Amino acid sequence: VEEREELLDRISRKDAEISELKASLSLHYTEDAAVDLSLWQAAVEERDDIIVKLHGEAAQREGEVERLKSALGKGEGVVVKDMKAKEPVAVVPPSPPPKAGKVSSPSSFSSTTTTATATATDTSFASTTTLLIFTYKRSDYLTKTLNTILPLIPPGMGILISQDGHDPSVSSTISSFAAKFGGRNPVSAVRHEQKAGENGYQLLSQHYGFGLREAFGTKHDGPERVIVLEEDIEVAPDFFKFFGRMSVLLDDPAENLLCVSAWNDNGMRGYVKDETRAVRSDFFPGLGWMLTREVWEELEPIWPRGYWDDWLREPERRKGRKTIRPEVSRTFHFGKSGGTSNNVYSKYLDSIQLSSSDVDWASSDIGHLRSGAYDGALKASLLAAEAVTLADAASHSGPTDVRVTYSGLRGFEEAARRLGIMDNIKAGVPRT
Repeated sequence: VEEREELLDRISRKDAEISELKASLSLHYTEDAAVDLSLWQAAVEERDDIIVKLHGEAAQREGEVERLKSALGKGEGVVVKDMKAKEPVAVVPPSPPPKAGKVSSPSSFSSTTTTATATATDTSFASTTTLLIFTYKRSDYLTKTLNTILPLIPPGMGILISQDGHDPSVSSTISSFAAKFGGRNPVSAVRHEQKAGENGYQLLSQHYGFGLREAFGTKHDGPERVIVLEEDIEVAPDFFKFFGRMSVLLDDPAENLLCVSAWNDNGMRGYVKDETRAVRSDFFPGLGWMLTREVWEELEPIWPRGYWDDWLREPERRKGRKTIRPEVSRTFHFGKSGGTSNNVYSKYLDSIQLSSSDVDWASSDIGHLRSGAYDGALKASLLAAEAVTLADAASHSGPTDVRVTYSGLRGFEEAARRLGIMDNIKAGVPRT
């Protein structure tokens, strides 16, 4: 009964959100055609963002309705997470992902972890982590991605490639690279069967849910964490070292983290410089990210039918948790065609700076990234920076830090446009 009431309440809330989105959307049809072109373009981009979110909320509502119908048909005491049927899996080649041992307790690490301890942790990290790569029908992109991974992935880390559909060239590429990785990194593949009548964002979300279920497997033989990549992402030389070091924080419940990401949405050339710096962010960036089994077990029963990334950014899922990401991105999105988003953000994606450094993350002190230390240090650095106007900040090129004050999300959008960074906002959180 409680499950039914909760579902009905969630559907009601989704209806209200959809109504608000429709109202917001209608405002953008009344814009004066004589307004400044840049402001008009910004309004159009925001309108498109609202449309995407509207479709996502509607798709999620449909999923809640289906779950409710199932609950009503099964009587009292239904557990929603048990309603989902296992999707059929075809394994190519037949070798399974490697079994993973248990990771060391996070409490055994301190912010001054020594190099020797970090090296041992790296070995444990590889054996308890699986690399999951999603692919569809771009075998040339998949080849490039696997070629960048081949010399960098630590020995013992399992690789699972999840293929959507039956493209023969992609299947051939997977088989070819399974041989190249050899016994050093066991490669397995699963195939997801697409459902007819779904749009691209829904197909992608369903494929993601399928792949993550397969990657995490069961409690007894699955990994402690999974790194997620797509077929059109190139990685930096220290990509795996960065994740290995940050796993110390990700595994610690006291750090309140949703994930670790290799991507900075505003990591464009000319805007970033410190290859050794990482930050805590309220925004989930994706494009090369790592999550724990605990987070997946929370998300899996309610995984959405569509628009999974915006869904994950909603307050109900994020729950105030942070993401750790580098200042200089450790991934680069090189896909130009065949993607779901049709390169909407290509202006930003193309200018992202991919790190070329091989930072010794194992020896780095990450104590400043812990929740108890980070906010105070961030506030101190903001207060120490020189306060300037937005116009001065836009032309600033000196070695000193400067600070711009803005008011509200509209103020952020204006400042972001003037500074040439992403003004996009999701679930009330700017891409910062």
